[in-house]
Amino acid sequence: MATEFIVLDHTRIPGFPDAPIHLDRAPIQIIDDDDFTEETDTSNLTIAVGITTVLFRWSPDALYAFLDIDAWFSFTWTVTIEDEMKIEIGRVENQITIGTLDKGGNKWTLMLTYNIEEDGPNRGAWVPNPRESMLGDDDLTDPAQIDTLGREFVRDLCLKERWFTGKKIKHQLYVEYAPMDIWGDGIAINPHWLYDSLNLSACTTCDESNRPLKRCGRCGTAAYCSPMHQKLDWPVHKSICTMDLEQRGQILRITQHGGLIGWDLSKTVGDHETKMSKNPNFVTPQSLRQVDTDHEDHVHTVRV
Repeated sequence: MATEFIVLDHTRIPGFPDAPIHLDRAPIQIIDDDDFTEETDTSNLTIAVGITTVLFRWSPDALYAFLDIDAWFSFTWTVTIEDEMKIEIGRVENQITIGTLDKGGNKWTLMLTYNIEEDGPNRGAWVPNPRESMLGDDDLTDPAQIDTLGREFVRDLCLKERWFTGKKIKHQLYVEYAPMDIWGDGIAINPHWLYDSLNLSACTTCDESNRPLKRCGRCGTAAYCSPMHQKLDWPVHKSICTMDLEQRGQILRITQHGGLIGWDLSKTVGDHETKMSKNPNFVTPQSLRQVDTDHEDHVHTVRV
């Protein structure tokens, strides 16, 4: 049986409620994993759908950041499996890199790179980049081989449900709002705090605010309406909860005005209404987010 998909028709980048999104020139969709097994025919599984599935299952906010090329210059999502390997899904502007690193996280064992077409009739298409793709120490120069390995890579991630955590598994997310450190990944962040500040009056998992909530007993930076919702959020919350107090406090400080996007709007939004987004994921061209200069605290207010 071929892989079945769920189309996420209503997926929007925060701040653009009326702007439909595509990925690799196709509607946003994820694998319907009810019957997804080793025996499933995955010939119709694209790399974009595999990546979307992993990020959305881990946290929809992470998927939004991956799509939001204007706000986040770079995006890096990793899964470290202790004493085994490190998995990465990354984006720098319109270039996407996926693959695995050795157990120290220092050397790529598989690096597959794609460029997103910015203009022309194929705007938004993912094109394999043979100049920056490798298998071990060998360069990958055949676009077809890059595509085949990419499909195998995302199939493996989805079969193993790499959005879940475990005793020796840790997820991390980093973003950069502008080029900050060419040798680093950016700011370690909880995806819930990219577009919203910490809110302990609603469940972190479902936004429920009319039921009794219990805060995380270790760090106090999440609230849940049930043990099940705390468990569901643990793959996301784990990296923040186990972070040292000073680093976690710094992240809370820079996300207190409507999330990380409100920290420095000169970098994450435009300053002229005529300025257009360069994001090729929009189905139709969009203006950039704008700073609301009529508001007394305009540096923390975003509108479209």
